[in-house]
Amino acid sequence: MKAIGGFMLGALVLAVIGGLCLAAGILDREMVHAQEHVVSGDYAEPLAILDTTERYAEYASRLPWIGNAPVNDLRARKAAIRYWQRQYAAIVPEIADPVGNVASDNIELQLVVANAMYRIGQAEAGSRETFRGALDAAINGYLTVLKNASRQEDAAYNYEFLVRLRDDIAKGRRKAEPIDVSGPHGHVGSPPVTGKNE
Repeated sequence: MKAIGGFMLGALVLAVIGGLCLAAGILDREMVHAQEHVVSGDYAEPLAILDTTERYAEYASRLPWIGNAPVNDLRARKAAIRYWQRQYAAIVPEIADPVGNVASDNIELQLVVANAMYRIGQAEAGSRETFRGALDAAINGYLTVLKNASRQEDAAYNYEFLVRLRDDIAKGRRKAEPIDVSGPHGHVGSPPVTGKNE
């Protein structure tokens, strides 16, 4: 009787482990589908997939050997998709320090929020003073990212670029930056002009 009980317990444990592996495989497959849509420029379905996956990752984050890394990755991906769609207001909460409000262990999300802060400030700048204020806010955002990261080249580059831009604008060497009209894949071009081949 003891042996049968041991086999039953072992079978139950293996069934639970198998179920968890199956669920992880299904979520992984959904993430691959989301990435396929992102690459093709279709952002609606990936956001829905990432929302669903985030819920499961939040449950898994309570397990000590998993932690917050999967949840942080999903949140950063969702913010990046919104950034590519130019939904900056959905990324940046209306508080005094939006980047500081992001968990310090989610550097990628902090960087996306700092980038969105700059884009919002760039679009809303009506004068040199308001643009300098927007630059200061974005510079502080990148500084927060750099304080929380041991190494983050993108934030360092953007920080240095904006500090130089602010100094050049203050000294009159450069005008305010024009609003960027490029998409996530660069500037939209036109088809090449074709002529007769001779």
